Amino acid sequence: MVYDWTSITPSHDLNWIPCFDNFTCTRLKVPLDYGDTSRGTTAIAFVKFAAPNTTEYTQNVLINQGGPGGSGVELVLTAGPTLSEALGSRHNIVGFDPRGVGESGPVIDCWPHHPEERAQFEKLFYPDVSFASSTSLSTQYYAAEIFGNACTSSVGGPNGSASFLSTPAVAHDLFTYIKAEQVLAQKPVEEAKISYLAVSYGTVLGVTFASLYPDNVGKMVLDGVVDASDYYNLGWSSNLYDTSKALDSFCKYCYRGGASNCSFWGPSAKNISSRLDLLLAGLKNHPIPIPTSQGCGIPLMATYSDLKEYVLSAMYTPLSQFPELADVLSGLEQGNISAYVSAVTDGNLPANPCNDGSGKNGTTDVNTLIKCIDGYAGNQFEDLSQYRNYVDNLTAQSSFFGEVWPNNAGTVMCRSFNGTPPSSGRLPGMWNALNRTAFPIIFVTPEIDPVAPKRGAYKMSSVFPGSVVLVQASVGHTAIASPSSCLLENVKRYFDGQVPAENTTCKPDVLPFQGTPLLSFM
Repeated sequence: MVYDWTSITPSHDLNWIPCFDNFTCTRLKVPLDYGDTSRGTTAIAFVKFAAPNTTEYTQNVLINQGGPGGSGVELVLTAGPTLSEALGSRHNIVGFDPRGVGESGPVIDCWPHHPEERAQFEKLFYPDVSFASSTSLSTQYYAAEIFGNACTSSVGGPNGSASFLSTPAVAHDLFTYIKAEQVLAQKPVEEAKISYLAVSYGTVLGVTFASLYPDNVGKMVLDGVVDASDYYNLGWSSNLYDTSKALDSFCKYCYRGGASNCSFWGPSAKNISSRLDLLLAGLKNHPIPIPTSQGCGIPLMATYSDLKEYVLSAMYTPLSQFPELADVLSGLEQGNISAYVSAVTDGNLPANPCNDGSGKNGTTDVNTLIKCIDGYAGNQFEDLSQYRNYVDNLTAQSSFFGEVWPNNAGTVMCRSFNGTPPSSGRLPGMWNALNRTAFPIIFVTPEIDPVAPKRGAYKMSSVFPGSVVLVQASVGHTAIASPSSCLLENVKRYFDGQVPAENTTCKPDVLPFQGTPLLSFM
């Protein structure tokens, strides 16, 4: 039984071996540059949870949890059985780490052996949202140069390892994988088809694969759909159209849930919203010092910026996080900061304020560098005024969250980074023609998604004739964050070959402050 990935020899074949008790693992050897195989190879890690109920229709369903930079290996090792149950326990669940992520190469580290330098950068770039003070935006803009310079010197340039991280290169890896699956099953390689379930950034990878290999799309479910054209332009400028609606829903559901279910309850949704604004205004002018706290070895401050960041993170998974957000707000209102400290130091923020320089709590370079490489031809913010205009435009979309999103998107950090993908890692003409796939894609969206508004699902669907959009009348980032029996039944039937009808809308099984989800993957 294997518990160490380094003991698995990379191969051009899929040599599945038992690992981690109930799984099988393999490392697929792929070229760094599909256009020039002399530039070397790397290894992509895959893990499989086998279907408990095998049938002749069993598929290997690839899972991607987004990011960019999310580990599919980690997701399947922790939630593989739950995902299998959600699909009817008839399909193998396969997770993979995209290039540079987790157990897959190449290794990406902008500060190799110097975590204290990374921690210092984070303390310069992340402390404030863009308009927290008169100097926050300019500090953020110039601090981004530190990241770009560090990454250029260690992994940048035309031959640096970051150049091989692009999403089109990962799509090529998945094409290599499904062909290897066919060889293993002794089936014709030309009939290879992908079965794929993905959320958030994983939808960008999905439409990229479908654009490059439309004839090899088997079943593809894309949930929480990102506007891929905005993504490849390094825009990250179309994410917040429904974010304020998500915040309004917190106030509405808290009020409807009642004082027994929502600790921040008030006599109206407007009252709840007004009290939140008062808390933020108070922290902006009077942050709260926290000399010591359980679970954090360094002094902290309860700040306007960290609370705003946390509120945004709570919008992602309302069923679990709206009640926690209510506890944080009610605690602050009563002068109790324990819930606040727990919330802002548990990994939900772009950089953990409890970061002590050990390198265990901070950001991951590859998450940002994938964006930089994919958006190599996009806007790089040539001066501070361009960056200010970007934040102003975000604030026009969402007055509450516009200043928060730059910390999360992080694309300003690409402005001083030097790195471009080879021609094989680029996506030519993605939006110049319609792509009819071998089997229709289904694009899934909640009614209100705080960072991937449903307009993105309809926009991406318009590029793929025959595809359909399935809406769940819920709030949160992705519909599967609040999985309903209707959604799961439609997805199960789809993987069995039945495409949902046009204009299908699912109702949620439970609402925030009123119950727990049917299943939990997040």
